[in-house]
Amino acid sequence: MAGFTNRGKAKLLRAFFQSETAPTYVYAYLVTNSPLPTADTATLDDLTEISETGREIQLSLDDTDFPTSVANSIDNDDDKGIMQIKDLTFSGAITAASYVVLTDDDSTEADRVVYAYWSLGSIRTIDGGDTLIVSDLQLNLLEPE
Repeated sequence: MAGFTNRGKAKLLRAFFQSETAPTYVYAYLVTNSPLPTADTATLDDLTEISETGREIQLSLDDTDFPTSVANSIDNDDDKGIMQIKDLTFSGAITAASYVVLTDDDSTEADRVVYAYWSLGSIRTIDGGDTLIVSDLQLNLLEPE
């Protein structure tokens, strides 16, 4: 399961159509599956964040952290726009991680707006000294028919 939150959709539209200022950074966090992130999720405080070290990654809004190419931005066969995030490496120990969420950079961590979320497919637990690498996270814009 993956998707944009309603707040993430609104921010994306306001940033483009109303020139609303984008955050300086966005953050990727690991969260548990209780509660589940959904389109209605508002802030990081609505979720259960993994509290172990190495659970968040700061990303710049640039082509290093969000690589761009025509192949990475357009899928004409499925009629969608795509933006892929670079591979994310989270350091262990990590217990019961189920989702990755993307947030803004509000100075109060709990108030960071959740823009998007991705399932890890299963609950992940990583021992100290190990890493969890999450690859191929995509933001997809698809207009339903």
